[in-house]
Amino acid sequence: MIESTKTYMGENKTILQFAGELFQNVGVKINSADFELDSATGKRIVKAGTVISKDGKIVDGTTITNDKAFGLVYRDVDLTLSNGTETIPVTVFGFINEAALPAEVPADAKAAMKMLMFL
Repeated sequence: MIESTKTYMGENKTILQFAGELFQNVGVKINSADFELDSATGKRIVKAGTVISKDGKIVDGTTITNDKAFGLVYRDVDLTLSNGTETIPVTVFGFINEAALPAEVPADAKAAMKMLMFL
C-alpha cells in the first residue's frame, strides 16, 4: 500500500447519520484493477457509500448480486497510485444518511446488510 499524506479542506463528508456515534468498520481487501479510472479526472476513486461484497467487489446488482452486499465504503478511497490489493474501511454496523450516498441502495442490498439502518 502506498502511504500518503492528505490535507482536508472544509467539511469532512460522512455517510453516517450520527457521526461519532455507534458504528463499526472492518477492513476489506480490494483489487484496484476492479475499479474504473475516471476519464475526466484521471483518478481511480472508490466513493464513500459504495456497496461492497465481503470479497471486495462492487455490488452492482447484475454481476455481483444485491444479496452479496456486505457493507458500505466508509470514506472516499483514492486508488490512483495503487498497484494491486488495498485494504479499505467498510461500514458494517451503524446509522446511514441515505442522502449522503452516491447512489440509491436497492432494497435487496439493504436487506443483506442487516446491521445498517438507513435513515
